[in-house]
Amino acid sequence: MTDIDRRRRRRRLLLVLALLATVSGLVVLTARNELGTDRASAIAALLSVVAAAAAWEATGRASDTAEEARRTAEIVARIERDRWHAELTPQFKFTLTKEGDRAAKLLVHLAGPDALRHLDSVTVRIGDDDYDHTPTQQRLGYTNPIGPTPEQITAHVWGPFRLRPRINEADEHGRELTFPDLHVGRGRPLALDRTMPGAWMEGTTYDSWQQQYEGHPLRLLFTCCRGDETWQITRTVDNPDWRPAEPSST
Repeated sequence: MTDIDRRRRRRRLLLVLALLATVSGLVVLTARNELGTDRASAIAALLSVVAAAAAWEATGRASDTAEEARRTAEIVARIERDRWHAELTPQFKFTLTKEGDRAAKLLVHLAGPDALRHLDSVTVRIGDDDYDHTPTQQRLGYTNPIGPTPEQITAHVWGPFRLRPRINEADEHGRELTFPDLHVGRGRPLALDRTMPGAWMEGTTYDSWQQQYEGHPLRLLFTCCRGDETWQITRTVDNPDWRPAEPSST
């Protein structure tokens, strides 16, 4: 039940009580004759109470109608705004090109929609896989002096690629970068490196590490801004074979 419904119920209850009180008063006045000429004044007073209650109810109904109209207008405006926001969701296309066996170039192309025109800024973040990589000891509340710290686990990119650190404004871990002013129909090339096992992963080689992510896509999270509007978009890009190319036989 809404606030408007509750207010309506209260007003109707008070109106009914006012009517009942008036009827009871009229019955009493009719049954007693000793009031004489004061009876007319009393009856008029009782009827004025009913008139006041009815006027209060009418005013409340008008106020509720205006409130409902305002809320309906807000809902319609919000639906229209959400529809407009969805229609302007940035559309990206990607081209990933291997550059040797341990690097690649990712072209991020803003393909549309045309009505979007441009974005003020685009933040690209490399996503991790779906596993919890916190060591069992840490999950149980124990500290392993030779194990990774929570900060190391968070900073490490758990996937096949990372952004090339400190290139094109990428952070030191190759996790995230932001570039400004991307227009529809244009793109930005991003330098990528194959990820390496963490320094604490004794016995894990580059080959065994990359083999874990064989067939796993590169996960991307885009935060796109234009004016006061923000879109968050997740996309994946196929992960090419990490192995060195086989020499061709002649």
